[in-house]
Amino acid sequence: MHNIKVDINFAVKSSLKSGLDSIEIDEYKDKANIGYQKLLKLVDKGDIGFPKLVDQALDNITAYAKKKLGKFNDLVVVGIGGSSLGLEAIVNALLPHGYNSLTFSERGGFPRIWIADNVDPYKIQWIMKNCQPSDTLVCVISKSGGTVETVSNFNILYKWLSEEVEKPKDHIIVITDPEKGLLRKWSEENEIDTFFVPKNVGGRFSVFSPVGLVPASLLGLEIDKMIEGAKDFIATNLQQALVLSAIYIFYIEKGYKINVLMPYTSRLSKFADWYCQLWAESLGKRYDKDGKEIFFGTTPLKSVGAIDQHSLLQLFKEGPDDKVFTFIEVLNHDADKKIVSVMDEEVDYLKGKSLGELLNYELYATELALKNANRPSVKIVTDIIDEYRLGYLMMLFMYVVPIVGLYFNINPFDQPGVEEGKNYAYGLLGLRGFEDYIKKFEQGYLKLDEYII
Repeated sequence: MHNIKVDINFAVKSSLKSGLDSIEIDEYKDKANIGYQKLLKLVDKGDIGFPKLVDQALDNITAYAKKKLGKFNDLVVVGIGGSSLGLEAIVNALLPHGYNSLTFSERGGFPRIWIADNVDPYKIQWIMKNCQPSDTLVCVISKSGGTVETVSNFNILYKWLSEEVEKPKDHIIVITDPEKGLLRKWSEENEIDTFFVPKNVGGRFSVFSPVGLVPASLLGLEIDKMIEGAKDFIATNLQQALVLSAIYIFYIEKGYKINVLMPYTSRLSKFADWYCQLWAESLGKRYDKDGKEIFFGTTPLKSVGAIDQHSLLQLFKEGPDDKVFTFIEVLNHDADKKIVSVMDEEVDYLKGKSLGELLNYELYATELALKNANRPSVKIVTDIIDEYRLGYLMMLFMYVVPIVGLYFNINPFDQPGVEEGKNYAYGLLGLRGFEDYIKKFEQGYLKLDEYII
């Protein structure tokens, strides 16, 4: 079982002038429950499927990973956004720092991991330079099957594979829609090993689908423990999601514009990136579900302690009072090190302390400094970081975000704002059916030389 707590002390009136009083806590938990009940209805109707992923059988995934164990030195995952950020969070949290520098035997026969997300020529070239086609497994992920960045990177990697190996299909896995899309058709025609993303699971909610679980299993991680953590959260601690949602709803209604996630561990740095997509893409909406123009949303901001005490904290404490802070504390850090005194006696106060103690003391100090400046914060406390707890934390936020959105009557499961830019790009690239967007682009993308310095 988990040992994860949600601490809202520094967001309530007894500690913070701008905090919720006891009546408001109950009032806003009721508001959060409105969002939660809407979410339940969507799940019961089958419109939204991410909570049901905890009931899936994992045998086909783990059997596939076992079959591939020891056969490949490198795993290249091709995907972007919801197809990569969840996996990056898993890798960052659960694999050793410098994992790719370990030898094959030190890794237990599991492959190194490379993620080809951006269409940056330097990045894809670096991956190909450091991998050998004969020892590489390429996992291409796109639910739609036509994500332009993913398709482009994959085409380059496929050519790279096909020039060096006799059967490139033995070096490829596809994760895509079960029924439609370019990748689905191509994988079927070429008899490629394929896993499917359920139709009712969107990209940013897909980490517990094959999108996250297949690569994680290939890397030797215990995906059953991740699922167990997510499942236990749903079964036993939904109250935590309601309380967190209540706090966020309260401060959104008070006009706070920025939601800061600040884990005090570098192991959750990529988790914060994943969270930022989850929050921004789900809650940043021009229209509510009734078609009313509302321009809703608050901006998520990643911050990592103690690093950003030396960059962002000055703004957090003395800048605009428009931010809500969510800290994550890890009580027991792996491989903790004691600090020895080899310098002047002025630093003897550090002697015997551990780096983990120092990190957590800095967290407590930051919490108090922000409280003294009347800046609201909540804290999630976990005893350790492992597969179980990461699964728990991910599912916690995957509930909180749609609860907030549904309370405010927006659709947290679509992303219409990203489509226009995609369509212009398709037009510029010459995709059939997007000719009108070339004209619109030429009419709108006008820049005068006098304003280019």
